[in-house]
Amino acid sequence: MCENTFAVHLLHPAEMHNRSFLYSPDMHFTVSLKEENMKSFFNLFYDSGNELKKAGCLATTGLLIALFVVLDFASFRVGSFLKINFAFVPLSVIGMLFGPVPGMLAALAGDLIGCIISGQAPLPLLSLTAVLEGCLYGVMLYKKDGVKLAAMSAAARCIDSLVINLVLNTLILMSVGFMSKTWEQFVLRTGKNVVEMLVYAPLLAAFLPAVAAVYKRVRRTPAAK
Repeated sequence: MCENTFAVHLLHPAEMHNRSFLYSPDMHFTVSLKEENMKSFFNLFYDSGNELKKAGCLATTGLLIALFVVLDFASFRVGSFLKINFAFVPLSVIGMLFGPVPGMLAALAGDLIGCIISGQAPLPLLSLTAVLEGCLYGVMLYKKDGVKLAAMSAAARCIDSLVINLVLNTLILMSVGFMSKTWEQFVLRTGKNVVEMLVYAPLLAAFLPAVAAVYKRVRRTPAAK
């Protein structure tokens, strides 16, 4: 007749410590924090999308898109590669006030309108980086204020200059033949974007908090009867 046997395995104290690490409260807190950050990220897009239901958002965004197009055409060149362009300012204001969804739509609209006015065919990849630029300002600046807004404004402009303009746009221009694939060209374009970053980042950090303060004051002012 067979008998059931039970074995008890006792863990060494060191092994018990190692296994307890797998279920540590710190790890549970880290997972919860990541889930909360992801939830906040998606809620940012949800709240930003709801801004499009407001007449004030549509009117303000329309005016800023028009300003974006005007400033883009008002840009001027210094030398062969350095282009002074403040079109990013209204785009960053849209991102700050209404978030990434209106920011992306405004960037795409501004890019397409500019192509129509200039008579140039739009380049889908450059239009995509324009949308990415609008998303960048929206994600980093929406619902920010005070010192945090100033710091995030400077950071957003640095990312725009070094990642979107220098890396992505350079690769696109090289791939379509609008820019020669030489180190000289790349060095010149790097210097251009670094100079722009050093000028534009502190400018944006000072300008956007002032715009946010004025916008809040205007919204709180009761309409004249």
